[in-house]
Amino acid sequence: MSRSFARKVRLSALALFFERLWPRLWLIFGVAMLFAMLSFLGLWSNLDPLLHKILLAAFGVAGVAAVIYAVRIPWPTRDEAIRRIERRSGVPHRPATSYEDTLTSGAENADTSVLWQAHRQRLAKAIQRLKVGNPAPRTDRFDPWAVRGLLLLLLIPVALMATGNLGDRLAAAFRFGASEHGPPARLDAWVTPPPYTGLPPVLLADGAKPAEEQAQEQGKFFEVPDHSLLTLRGVGFNNGVSLEVLADGMAEPMTVKPEKPKADAPKNSDTATVAEVRYEIRKSARVRALAGSQQLGLWTFDVIVDAPPKIVMTKPISGTPRGSMRVTYKADDDYGIQNAEVKLQKIPPKPIDPSKAWAQPPALTGPRLPLERPPVLSLRIPRPGAKTVDTSTLLDVAENPLAGQRVKLWLEATDVGGQIGRSKPIEIVLPSRRFKNPLARAVVEQRGKLMDDSRNRPMVVRALDALTMEPEGFIKDNGVYLGLRSVFHRLDHEDSRQAINSSVSELWQIALKIEDGDLSQAERALKDAQDRLSDAIEKGDDKEIQAAMAELRKRLNDYLNEMQKQAEKDNPSQGNPPDDQSQQLGQQDLDQMMKDLEKSAREGSREDAERMLSELRELMDRLQAANTPEARAQQKRAEQMMKKLNELSDLTGKQQQLMDDTFSQRRRQEGQGGSQEDRGQDGQDGQPRMGSKGKQGQGQQRGDNGMQADQQGGSDQGEGPQGQQGQSGGQQQRRSKGSLQDRQAQLRNELDQLKKDLEQMGAGDPDKLGNAQDSMGKAEDALKQGDLDEAANQQGQALEQMRQSAQQMAEQMQKNSQQRLGRGGTSPRDPFGRPQRAQGPDFGNSVKVPDAIDAQRAREILEELRKRAGQNTRPEDELEYIDRLLKRF
Repeated sequence: MSRSFARKVRLSALALFFERLWPRLWLIFGVAMLFAMLSFLGLWSNLDPLLHKILLAAFGVAGVAAVIYAVRIPWPTRDEAIRRIERRSGVPHRPATSYEDTLTSGAENADTSVLWQAHRQRLAKAIQRLKVGNPAPRTDRFDPWAVRGLLLLLLIPVALMATGNLGDRLAAAFRFGASEHGPPARLDAWVTPPPYTGLPPVLLADGAKPAEEQAQEQGKFFEVPDHSLLTLRGVGFNNGVSLEVLADGMAEPMTVKPEKPKADAPKNSDTATVAEVRYEIRKSARVRALAGSQQLGLWTFDVIVDAPPKIVMTKPISGTPRGSMRVTYKADDDYGIQNAEVKLQKIPPKPIDPSKAWAQPPALTGPRLPLERPPVLSLRIPRPGAKTVDTSTLLDVAENPLAGQRVKLWLEATDVGGQIGRSKPIEIVLPSRRFKNPLARAVVEQRGKLMDDSRNRPMVVRALDALTMEPEGFIKDNGVYLGLRSVFHRLDHEDSRQAINSSVSELWQIALKIEDGDLSQAERALKDAQDRLSDAIEKGDDKEIQAAMAELRKRLNDYLNEMQKQAEKDNPSQGNPPDDQSQQLGQQDLDQMMKDLEKSAREGSREDAERMLSELRELMDRLQAANTPEARAQQKRAEQMMKKLNELSDLTGKQQQLMDDTFSQRRRQEGQGGSQEDRGQDGQDGQPRMGSKGKQGQGQQRGDNGMQADQQGGSDQGEGPQGQQGQSGGQQQRRSKGSLQDRQAQLRNELDQLKKDLEQMGAGDPDKLGNAQDSMGKAEDALKQGDLDEAANQQGQALEQMRQSAQQMAEQMQKNSQQRLGRGGTSPRDPFGRPQRAQGPDFGNSVKVPDAIDAQRAREILEELRKRAGQNTRPEDELEYIDRLLKRF
């Protein structure tokens, strides 16, 4: 055969050898791919050491067996190579095999030889057309399920998703523990307090520190809050890590194992040796960190118990005629107050006396809808999360289902940790709005029955039908009539909870409409504007705040205008209109309040803005309370009492002036008596002075002597004028004493009339005024007798009694005042916080005098008075005034 055919046979032999080797190589590749895929998934670091070794040995045996199986492939024979060429070429009759055939007989025959040669020529030509072809291993015969392809498809994404060094992951299969080839052992531990405490984590063990320092830190004592989380993280420990906890009350320690990794968590060699243990600390305990039986750390924890919040009412709850109540409270917590609420519980009525059961209405029967919980009454927290809250909140409970009923009330405060603290419950009658219109009271009464029990619905329907049967007589507003009829038809045809709730709400609005007219709508719009502003302040949006402020100003003006119209409608001819100065001052205060509110809202001062909003609500409530007929009647009575108090104050001033005149008369009398004594006692200077009566007698005697000397025409010319002076002085004294006596009698009569008027009004102190009247009578008798000292003493006592009576009367007016919701001080205040002069004097209680200079300043004033009292060059009236001041000191 030719050389070309021999080359084709050699190539065919190589191709046939490769076709036999390739399926066996795939067995080696499959074992390798499976090994790599498991290594990339981090299987080796999570296996028990024994199982690790067994699996690795199995892979080794499988790999060696696959290699041996591949090596033991026989080399193809020449006939196998030729046969492969014939099959791949597709030439029929196997020309290569037939070309090597020989004749066994008939070779001597010429015809046979010619035919044989022709046959071989045809075979040679066919051999030239033979081709070796590419190798075709036909691996599918050995792997009909294509497992090799599946392994390849899985290996590629696993290799792409694996983190870290792939070579290190492959090498992890040959690491059977934490050796010098693996990561070093490291222990970290820390305690994380609950987030609401705001405390930083506490580091227990730092793996970056040397082992010697970590050993010194063991056994330490730590104070941690309740619900703190202890985290222990160990890296590179063959036996893993765990916690041994011996808490208070435990007989034996408890073991906390590491958390199992999540099924979908990626596994890699970096996290294969990481173990993390978590334990929530609820009790004081001793905790040990263990790696197998080896102790890695020891700590002792003392749990700081998170006490529940405390909340108390610092002042009694006060109500208003508009159905609001002020709750003043103080709450504190070790970590902060989150919110506070008012809780209400209706007190069941007392059992009915059997003897009076006949007078009671029949008991309700039939199914009843379940009662609904009363609305939540949230208290204002100036700053959520504050540890101490001391404030007050004005709550509108007029629409509350329990308004006007006796309830058990308590406060609940919730801290930032979710714990609840409660105050001591009290029993009160929940404030309710007092309606003056009979129709409004009837509507509210039916509303209360409907809220109390749904079985009252038929009775309410009949009552509403009766109220609207003849509307021409007492229902003037068509909207009120239509609203009542709408509620009537709704309740008559429906008995669902939704129908009852909507009817209850609509009946309340109808009652307000009947009572206040359009003022109720303006008030509701004002409250809605306040709520929108509060929401805008919480969001902190400047544009929304500006829009809410503009709406609030408009709604406030509408509310004030409607209030003025209502007042004029109720009392068209009573009461004096307020002066321009008072209206201007009130408007200025209101504008200033709105400016301060807008400024606080824009600056983000939520606490100040909420406080001003609360003050604005209080202002509106006080304005409404002052606009009622009862308030105006009380105002009128207060004005009458103030008029009488002013009259008493005038009498006190006149009595003070009379006492001053009496004192001045005595001083003049002493001065005249002294000058006549120097000229007419014939050398008796130096004798002790006599009393006022003795001086008066001596003055009269010297006056008579002077008159006698003047009549006798004595030679001493100076003695005649002195006698005349003494005579005129005596007459002037007698006229002065007569005038003082008449004035005292007139004041006593005026006080008697004022006393009678005050007794009719039930004001003042009759005993003190009677004592003052008696002292005035004694002073009148003393003036009649010429005893100025005794008269001045009695006048002073009368003056003191009158002052005490005036002060007691003013205090009584303050206690009886109905507008005590002022901003500060003990005197009554108007809605804008100013002292009301029409309802009592302002004693200056709202003015705080600095305490540091009181005593020193009093001593300095006293020393200055004593210094000026010794200066004889000062006017006589000034010295007299200083003398009176020193007596008071």
